[in-house]
Amino acid sequence: MQVAFGKISITPKDYIGKSLAGYTRKEACSGKLDDLYGYSILIECSSPSKKNTYLLLISIDLLKIPLSITDYIKKKIRKSHPYLKKEQILIHATHTHAGFDLTGEFFWPGGFLSVLRGIIFGMNRNDKYIVWFSNKISMMVNNLFEKLEPCTFSWKKTPFNPNLVFNRRHPERDIYPYLSVIAFKSLESNNIIGIIINYSCHPTTLSYKNSKLSADFIGQINKKITQLTNRKIKSLYINSASGDLNPITTYHTNVEIEGNIKGEVYDQLGTYENTKEIGYKIAKAALELAKSIPDKDYLNLIEFAIAFKEFWIPMKDLKYFSKKWLINKFVFVIKKLFLLNIAKYQIVKANFPIFLLSYRCINFKCKTIVQYVRLKTDSKMELKDLSIITIPGELFFAIGKSLLNASPSGFANTLLFQNTQDWIAYLFTLKEYIEEGGYEVTPSFSPLCGYFIEKEILKLMSKNE
Repeated sequence: MQVAFGKISITPKDYIGKSLAGYTRKEACSGKLDDLYGYSILIECSSPSKKNTYLLLISIDLLKIPLSITDYIKKKIRKSHPYLKKEQILIHATHTHAGFDLTGEFFWPGGFLSVLRGIIFGMNRNDKYIVWFSNKISMMVNNLFEKLEPCTFSWKKTPFNPNLVFNRRHPERDIYPYLSVIAFKSLESNNIIGIIINYSCHPTTLSYKNSKLSADFIGQINKKITQLTNRKIKSLYINSASGDLNPITTYHTNVEIEGNIKGEVYDQLGTYENTKEIGYKIAKAALELAKSIPDKDYLNLIEFAIAFKEFWIPMKDLKYFSKKWLINKFVFVIKKLFLLNIAKYQIVKANFPIFLLSYRCINFKCKTIVQYVRLKTDSKMELKDLSIITIPGELFFAIGKSLLNASPSGFANTLLFQNTQDWIAYLFTLKEYIEEGGYEVTPSFSPLCGYFIEKEILKLMSKNE
């Protein structure tokens, strides 16, 4: 097998005044804390006779990348490399809340009403930047094929939460996300040359008051790996299920949730010092984890097995009654009868729509994609394949844990990549929706997105067991 790593800046010179995505800010970009980058890793299996010879992973410092844009990037890449199928290219948004807006939702600063205006009328406002950074990503990929070098690989997981993250919807709960790494060793030197880092934490160390460009703690992870290894180890970060997991900055989990404390939970006032501290902690732990893998656990990759499913999610609601029914139903009706009903004419005409939408009267459907990838090794052990699950949105931790446990490769040998290939919603359980509601319901395409995504992934894994 062979591997190559790439990195390229996607920060334009004219970043001042551009709209930032992730919060309802009152001003556009006013400066820069650190640059945004695109990262990539190209993996070639050792059996070129197989139909899936390559797997290309791309991680980009942006809030979200809708299916219309990931498809556009893949077309650019495949124009130069037609032997790469689109399902062999996984594109991930790191979900920084201090990166550029792509969809027009945040084009007008000001607050919630400005975001509504952006959803309805903001399409095609950022197309020049989308085309520009897509060309940069394509350039980065072109160089990868010249950098391929023979290697072996291995992976490892460990529970990791040194008072780093908490469940913002249920702060009283103990939470133990896993820190995972995939490490690649050079055959020539037997040294680690690159790692993929996978962890569950919302990139919101910087608060809504920040108006400066930043990759959030993910940029600090990659920076610290570079510093600690004297540029000898490349890194790429991909978020796991963290739709409801936030970093701890100014909130303390020992505070009782009473009165206005919930505002403190959702609206922490983290600074760039928090960004650096959290990024450094994850980087140091990931590097130690990679170095702790014994030589005997490194394997040769012989084949990729890639299963994917494109499907449509209907905008429907459940039949139920709870204390959250009235507000949930109000949000659903407003979105279906007003927001989407007006925005649909702009969405279907947009060059890069926020959703790939289909509709008849007021019956809306959204197209998305899920994937299940098996990296088959030459190990003689029964369960020593690595699996990757891609998720088109912000997955709640409970669903992520359930999917990892259901994987044919087993929990220890499966990684989950959220915000990959698409973004359609916060993906929450039906129980969370019925009993808790919450603001996460509002930006999501449908309250049933989490249900449909989980269902399709379980079917995909079952077929490929």
